[in-house]
Amino acid sequence: MIEEQGRTGEQEERDAVAPGMDDMLSLDDDEWRAVLAALPALVSARARNGERTRAFVDAVLWIAATGRPWVQLSSSAGPWHSVYVRFTRWAHEGLWDKVIVALDDRSQKAGLLRRLVTTYLRSRSPEERR
Repeated sequence: MIEEQGRTGEQEERDAVAPGMDDMLSLDDDEWRAVLAALPALVSARARNGERTRAFVDAVLWIAATGRPWVQLSSSAGPWHSVYVRFTRWAHEGLWDKVIVALDDRSQKAGLLRRLVTTYLRSRSPEERR
C-alpha cells in the first residue's frame, strides 16, 4: 500500500504544472493545424495518425517549458526513451525548424522549442551533427 501511494505521489509530481504554464504545455487547435501543414506527409504516415504526432509534439513542448528530465514524461506520452529518440531524429532532420516557423518564429512556444533543439544540437559531437 505504501508503494502504491509513493507511485501515485511520483506520478502527481510528474504531472504537476507550474501556475500559468498550462497554455505553454500543449498546442491549441490552430497551432496544431499550422504545424501539421508544415510537416512532410510522411511524418504523419509514420505515426499512423496525426494524434500520435500531436501528442509527441506536446510531450516535447512539456519538456521545453518545464525543463524537466525526459524520464519524467508522463506515461501517457509513451515511453520516454521513444519520445527522446524521435525528438533527436527530428532535430537532425530539421523538422523542428519547420515546427518553429509554423508556430510563428517569435512566439513563446517557438522560443522554448528553439532553445531545447539548439541546446541538444550544440551538445552533440561534430560527427553526430551531420
